[in-house]
Amino acid sequence: MTSVGAVTRQIAALEITGNKPTTSSSSSSKTTSASSRSLHTKQPSQNNVSKLLTKFAAPNPYTTKPAQPSSLRNPTYGHSKQPSTSDTTTPATKPARTAQPSVDIGRYDGGLEEENEKRGERVYGEAAEQLALDSSVSRKCPTREWSLHDFDMGRPLGKGKFGRVYMVRTKDPKYILALKTLYKSEIVQNRVEKQIRREIEIQQNLRHPNVLRLYGYFHDEKRIFLMLEFAGKGELYKQLSKHGCFSERRSARYIDQMADALIYLHGKHVIHRDIKPENLLLGINGELKIGDFGWSVHAPGNRRMTLCGTLDYLPPEMVEGKEHNEKVDYWALGVLTYEFLIGNPPFEDRNSVSNTYRRIAKVDLRFPSNVSAEVQDLISRLLQYDPQRRLPLTEVLTHPWIVRHRPQGVVRESMA
Repeated sequence: MTSVGAVTRQIAALEITGNKPTTSSSSSSKTTSASSRSLHTKQPSQNNVSKLLTKFAAPNPYTTKPAQPSSLRNPTYGHSKQPSTSDTTTPATKPARTAQPSVDIGRYDGGLEEENEKRGERVYGEAAEQLALDSSVSRKCPTREWSLHDFDMGRPLGKGKFGRVYMVRTKDPKYILALKTLYKSEIVQNRVEKQIRREIEIQQNLRHPNVLRLYGYFHDEKRIFLMLEFAGKGELYKQLSKHGCFSERRSARYIDQMADALIYLHGKHVIHRDIKPENLLLGINGELKIGDFGWSVHAPGNRRMTLCGTLDYLPPEMVEGKEHNEKVDYWALGVLTYEFLIGNPPFEDRNSVSNTYRRIAKVDLRFPSNVSAEVQDLISRLLQYDPQRRLPLTEVLTHPWIVRHRPQGVVRESMA
C-alpha cells in the first residue's frame, strides 16, 4: 500500500493549470470598517471541518517552506503525463498514481440554484466585459476551461458579501476545493469591479505555503466563480474568539509564518493593506493562510494614498492621510501580535472611534503586566510612528521570541 507521505508528496506536485485540477485557496471579500471591534467572546467550537478531509485534500501538505521552489510555481505536465525525474521539488522516486477513496464533502443544499433565481441580474456593456473573468484565457497561466458541471457540489462553507462559498470536488481527478460565488450585478452596484479584478489578478499569481491559492475562475450570465484552496481547519478568527487569546507559543508561530508570507508578497510588490484575524485561515495541518486580498495592491512604486483596511489596524500615516507604502503591513503585524496575545487590538477604544484614531496617531501603546519583555520588544519595534523605523520583517524572523518558539527543523528561506 502506498504510504501517506508518498501520496501527499504526489498531491503536492499536481497542478491545476492545463488539464489538471487540484485543491484551491479560500478568500473572502473585504470592506472598509470605520468602527472598533468588540473584545473576543466565547463562541461554540466550530465544526471540525478537517474530519471531512483526507490526505488528498491538502494542496500544500508541508508545514515548512520547501527548500526548493515549489512545483506549484511552475505549470508542469498534462492530464496523463507523470512529472519528470528532473523535477527537483519531488523525490526522484515518485509513487504511481493510485485510485483515491471517496471523500465525504457533505450534503449540497441546492443553494446555488435557489439563490440564483432570487438574486442578481445580468449586467451589460462595459461592466459585462470587465466581469467576464475566465482563467482559461488568462495570458500568464491559462487553465483548462471550467464550468459548474465539472464539480460535485458539497456542503455550504459560509456566505460572503457577494455570494456563497461551497465545498466541492472536481470530477476528474477528484480534489477538494472551496468554490466561491460573486454576483456581478452586486459588484457593479457597489462599484468594485476594478477591485475584484485586481484581487483576482494578484491572488492567481501568488505561490506561498502561507498564502491561500486561487486555482482558477470562470463565470456565467450572473456570477463569477472562484476555485479556491480549501482551508481544512477553518477561520482563525473563530479560534481566537473561542479561546479569547492565544498562548505565546501559538502566537509566535503564527507571526513567524505571517512575516515570511509578507516578505514574499512585498518581494512581488504586493501590499496587503488589510492584515487582521478575520482575513486569516488555517490549513489542514494548522498552518496559517492569508486568505483575503480585497484591499491588496500591486505597487511597484510602493507609494499609495488610499485610506483602506480596518480601523483598529490602520497605521498613523493612513490615519493622518499621508502617503503609505508596504510598511503599513509591518504595523499591522505588530497589531496582530498584540491581538493574538491580549485578545483585543492595542489602540481600540470601544466608546469612541475618534479616540481610537487619536491613540493610533500618538502610538498610545500600553501593555498588561503579564506580557513578557521579549514580546513587548517585538511589538514596540513594529508599532513605530515613523514607517522607516519599523522592524524589518527579516529581523522579525530572527527575533529571539520568534526563534525560541519556532518548531525544530523549520528553516526560513527569507532569512538567507
